Amino acid sequence: MKKGFTLIELLAVIVILAIVALIATPIILDVVEDARKSAAASEANMIVSGINTFCATAEMKAQIDDEYTDICADGVTTSEVPNMVSMGNATLEGNPTYEGGRVTAITVISNNYKVVMTGGVWADPTKSE
Repeated sequence: MKKGFTLIELLAVIVILAIVALIATPIILDVVEDARKSAAASEANMIVSGINTFCATAEMKAQIDDEYTDICADGVTTSEVPNMVSMGNATLEGNPTYEGGRVTAITVISNNYKVVMTGGVWADPTKSE
């Protein structure tokens, strides 16, 4: 007597595996997309934190050393930000608003998501076009 699986048994296993794959794929893709969205928000938050820290340090240096120029005193421009913090794979859209010693508005694009802060409050990341 030969031992082994019949063609029907093999086909049944293949069908079951295909069904499991069809169910699992959208779930996995959603997890990956949620991770990208979360990474974009985290990167934007780190950029703002870095700008705030850089500007606080620059202001302290300017108070101690009269010859030191505080580049944040007149606000922060998009071209100055990469000198303040590592941008990673993010880009800025427009100039950040820097008031009262902190960033109050900024738009960061990262991982194909746009993350916007207005009035010091973050909005949910949206898909960038």
